[in-house]
Amino acid sequence: MTRQAPKTHIVRFDWRSVWDWIRYGERMLRKHIFPKGLLFRFILIIILPLILLQALVLLFFYDRHWDTISRRLASDIAGEIGAVADMIQSADIVSPTEQTAFLQAMSHSLGMTFAFEPGAHIPDHIPPTQDKTVRTLVRALNEMTYPVLIHESDGSQKIVRLQLDSGVLTAEIQRKRFFSSTVDVFLIWMIGFSILLFWIAFLFMKNQVRSIVRLSQAAESFGRGQIREDFKPEGATEVKQAGLSFLSMKNRIQKYVTERTTMLSGVSHDLRTPLTRMKLQLSMMPDTETTRDLTADVTEMENMLEAYLSFARGEGKEQPDCINLNRLVEDLIDKLRKSGQIIDFHAEQDITLTCRPNNVSRALMNLLTNAGRYADRANVTLGLYRGMARIIVDDDGPGIPADKRTTVFRAFTRLETSRNTHTGGIGLGLTIARDVALAHGGDIYLEDSPMGGLRAIMLIPIGT
Repeated sequence: MTRQAPKTHIVRFDWRSVWDWIRYGERMLRKHIFPKGLLFRFILIIILPLILLQALVLLFFYDRHWDTISRRLASDIAGEIGAVADMIQSADIVSPTEQTAFLQAMSHSLGMTFAFEPGAHIPDHIPPTQDKTVRTLVRALNEMTYPVLIHESDGSQKIVRLQLDSGVLTAEIQRKRFFSSTVDVFLIWMIGFSILLFWIAFLFMKNQVRSIVRLSQAAESFGRGQIREDFKPEGATEVKQAGLSFLSMKNRIQKYVTERTTMLSGVSHDLRTPLTRMKLQLSMMPDTETTRDLTADVTEMENMLEAYLSFARGEGKEQPDCINLNRLVEDLIDKLRKSGQIIDFHAEQDITLTCRPNNVSRALMNLLTNAGRYADRANVTLGLYRGMARIIVDDDGPGIPADKRTTVFRAFTRLETSRNTHTGGIGLGLTIARDVALAHGGDIYLEDSPMGGLRAIMLIPIGT
């Protein structure tokens, strides 16, 4: 029976999985850690290479420079101590008086304090040290074949003890002799210039981002219908080109709106004349069911024409003004209460709003009129929500199905299928109301009301 060889499993490294994990980590960093603002992203782009460069400099240059300087300083100190030890060992200096005079002279000349202990011995076992400077000095002293012991008396000096034939030579070395001031100067200059370059780059990037922010503010103001005449394209070539394109687009849109409004005004004038003649002719005809139907059709045509022109004109040329929103809502509710509509009003706080008062009043009137047309009772709540004025209109009517709450904002869309404008309107009320909210930088949302009907929420930014 032949014995089969064991199966071997080949493990293949999947670079695609590694790349997917890298991309996933990059997305998480960009989403949760990286700053969102353009200026701070530019700063991060500048800081990261700067920190990486300094880290490489410290790793490759500073570390090597430190080792070189330490070895040279340690070699000089070891040579000086070795020279003194050789003189003590020589036969030229034998009396204690001569030794003392010689050591005092060497201490003054070399900047170290020397002392000699005749007949003394250092320990045979020398414990290892973790100080990198001490280890460098030990290696330099070991080349002289003298047993050596080094320890620190305090943080400012080190004590070196050499075993000679006649005793122990002690040298007290100041800590500053182990260090070079060029290292500190190098660090100060490197960090100082890095801060200076970072500050210059920060100012430059701030000026570049400022032009982008101004372009964004001008586009946002134009989207709300506020024309900023003080905007001028500036900044880098690409940003300036974007600003010029924005001004060109703004001029084309303004020209289109002006031409459309002028055309609709002409259409309104042309259509009102034949409608007026038709009404006069119908009024002179006998009062029959046919004439009454025709009169109702002419009236409906007039209402639709006025509603369409009002919708097409949009915001018109009304300038923004600072108003008390509480007072505006209260005035509208008082007018509707006089017509018999039941409305409750509750204001959570007093709100001052910069807006186009007539347009906001018109949008709110459409919402309140819809509530009065389809419901018996309505409730209005005014307050603040995330820096925006929030107006909530609740009613106890039949409401609007969830699948139709988007389509009702389209022009001339009516859920009531009859031709009676008193029960279904023209189909522009919610469209005009939402256009006004969007023009102010807000929006209108439809939800289920706690009262059982429809809840309309109108949001308008405070600073529009």
